[in-house]
Amino acid sequence: MIKKVTATFVSGMLKPDESLSLPDQTRVILTIEPIVERPESAVAWQALKSRLRQRPVHANGKKFTRDELHERD
Repeated sequence: MIKKVTATFVSGMLKPDESLSLPDQTRVILTIEPIVERPESAVAWQALKSRLRQRPVHANGKKFTRDELHERD
């Protein structure tokens, strides 16, 4: 069985964030990969996805001419 779980390093010990269904004294292979939390980008990404759900971008919309795109007074 291969399972990927997250854990928190506390006082020199790794504490899994969820219960592991392993018998006591089971040996496992551990690969350590720090989780880089980027809350600002995650919030921005969620906001963008929410906006796109509200107002999707459609490819079948009006096609503007060069003059319309570059209006000059």
